Amino acid sequence: MKKIRVKLAIFFVSLMFISSVFSFFVSIFFNNSSIRNELKLDEEAIAISILELEHKTDLSIDDIVNITSNFMYDVKIVEDINSLSITKEELKKIQDHEIVFLSRKAFPVATTMLMLDDSYIKISLHSNNNIFKMVSSRVSITLFSYVIIGAFLIALLGQRAVKPILKLTSATKEVAKGNFDIQLENTSDDEIGQLTKNFNKMTRELKSIEYLRKDFINSVSHEFKTPIASIQGFAKLLQNGNLSDDEKQEYTNIIVEETARLSKLSSNILKLSKLENQEVIDRKAVFSLDEQIRKSILLLEHEWSKKNIDFDIELDEVKYQGDEELLHQVWINLLSNAIKFSNSNSTISIRLYQINSAVEIKISDTGIGMDEKTLMRIFEKFYQGDKAHSYDGNGLGLSLVKRILDLCGGSICVKSKLHEGSTFTVELPII
Repeated sequence: MKKIRVKLAIFFVSLMFISSVFSFFVSIFFNNSSIRNELKLDEEAIAISILELEHKTDLSIDDIVNITSNFMYDVKIVEDINSLSITKEELKKIQDHEIVFLSRKAFPVATTMLMLDDSYIKISLHSNNNIFKMVSSRVSITLFSYVIIGAFLIALLGQRAVKPILKLTSATKEVAKGNFDIQLENTSDDEIGQLTKNFNKMTRELKSIEYLRKDFINSVSHEFKTPIASIQGFAKLLQNGNLSDDEKQEYTNIIVEETARLSKLSSNILKLSKLENQEVIDRKAVFSLDEQIRKSILLLEHEWSKKNIDFDIELDEVKYQGDEELLHQVWINLLSNAIKFSNSNSTISIRLYQINSAVEIKISDTGIGMDEKTLMRIFEKFYQGDKAHSYDGNGLGLSLVKRILDLCGGSICVKSKLHEGSTFTVELPII
């Protein structure tokens, strides 16, 4: 398998070679006219030299032709002028002893004609010279040097260029092994820098997810293990025939309570799983939101009446369109928590206000409250701030509330102080 630096080197060298070839032909195209002008001037200079030699010396035409020919230009006598594709106008000019430069398709190599005595003299590049060769002689060394130097620099800098990628590769292997503590140093803002930044973010998220997964497994195991162990223990006691009727009744009641707890836990897990796989609310109906909250309070009467809790209620009349059953679960969960964590003979405050195109619901208690650590994790599945489990619950209620409100396009926030109480604020959009 080729290393990336080798691939990069091959890619850039190929790119430079192709660009050099194209540059070469572009140079020929754009320099063609200037080179022809240069050839015209050179050939005219030779033609003038021929004429001067003819006037100032006694040299024969053959001698003059031999003297003026050089390594680049060929000077020779044309025996048959009709063998050349010359127009009548050009022929007339030549016969009038003018220097005529011929540069047409019929003359792929630039040619100059003149007449010396009765002989026609032709000045042109040698057959082994042409415009293509002239251009290539000028630019080929430059282009070749460009490719060689570029290849050398790419080979020299390739290792440095791919070094961050090699680090990412090594770090990715560590993540594949389950090591989420790895973080890469990043000092650049280019694409590799952004990739490194996102890699670091990914590892932090994976570490958090792994922590939540382990915590979730521990929480589920504990929530199921405790009631099952309790049921098993009291069932064994019931198998003992030496029990009084009161003991049998007490143990039976405990088993019933624990099975109810398991049933509620299973039900909440199923509800949460269903909601997490649900993206939109299908069932929508218009109902009275304030009336629904009042009914929820009445349904929990057996709980708040035991603690002699009063309610301070102030509800605007609000018609809301949504899933009535899901929102009912929201109020039941929030009110149950408020009652559960309130002190006896206290007051729970409930407010419902309609503000423009949204409604705001506040449920406040003056109970035990929460610390900062609990506030940060209050909506996590199975999380319970009460580590001693002195209060009934499984840590799924607020997770359900949060997911339902997300589906409704709403939000929930909480403010709380330890031993001073908590306030949950729900906002719902009115469509």
